[in-house]
Amino acid sequence: MQIIIISPNNKTHKHWHLSRTKLMSLIGLFVALLAISSLAIMNYWNAASLPKTNSHYSQVNISPLALNNDLAIIKNVAYVENFYAKRLGQLQAEAIRLKALTEKLASLSGMDVSEFMLSENSAQGGVEMLGNDLSIDEFDNELKQLSIGFEQQHKQLVTLQDFLITHDNIESAIPQGRPIDGGWISSYYGKRIDPFTGKKAFHKGLDLAGKAGSGVNTVADGMVTWIGKRSGYGALVEVDHGNGYVTRYAHNKKITVKVGEKVIKGQVIALMGSTGRSTGPHVHFEILRDGKNINPYNFVKR
Repeated sequence: MQIIIISPNNKTHKHWHLSRTKLMSLIGLFVALLAISSLAIMNYWNAASLPKTNSHYSQVNISPLALNNDLAIIKNVAYVENFYAKRLGQLQAEAIRLKALTEKLASLSGMDVSEFMLSENSAQGGVEMLGNDLSIDEFDNELKQLSIGFEQQHKQLVTLQDFLITHDNIESAIPQGRPIDGGWISSYYGKRIDPFTGKKAFHKGLDLAGKAGSGVNTVADGMVTWIGKRSGYGALVEVDHGNGYVTRYAHNKKITVKVGEKVIKGQVIALMGSTGRSTGPHVHFEILRDGKNINPYNFVKR
């Protein structure tokens, strides 16, 4: 194939001779350039038609700052979950402690708490109503109020426990009951005829007669403050119970406790005898309050 190019003034001309192979190569190169140009134009228009927000969003998502923010959020969520898990565990432990304290107080007071079913969940119910989910702030406030309520209940229960223990200690330290098992009252408190002189005299205690060698018991918790022989009393034991109360047990055959020893109500502190100014086996029992003798019969008859 020949191509002839003639100049405008017809003075000169050029010509090329193209073989079939060269012609096909030239056509292929032209088609390739045309295809590349078409694809470039299409990509340009497609890119121009995309929303700018999507492009911006894509750039933000792949930025290091956004990745750091995402990691910070994940860490914060994990921290919050861990915090509330710990608070829940603390409140559960507090509930167990309050339950144990309640059961102890019930035991101290002798109150039957079986109807409260402390080992089971609290009974609740009601008609189903539409509601709203708790926000984080509301949930946090509920936890705080529950924690405050537990703390107040614990203080109240501890105060009640102290009262019951103190009350029991005081009650157990107040003389009451007989200092011997069995026996009988052979002489009362107050004015009487003295068995040795036959004259009227004031008797400061209560005489309880029984079998020689039988046990003499303290009538309240306390501490032994004096033992030994005293004029008229024979072998004597004196016990201080606190709160101004002191008891004396006289005419004993044998003393079984020592000075400074703590004793509890009903404990044997001596054996009945007839030592000192006595006409037979008995215990002379006295009660002093704030250093003054009072009538033991008011305590024995309880």
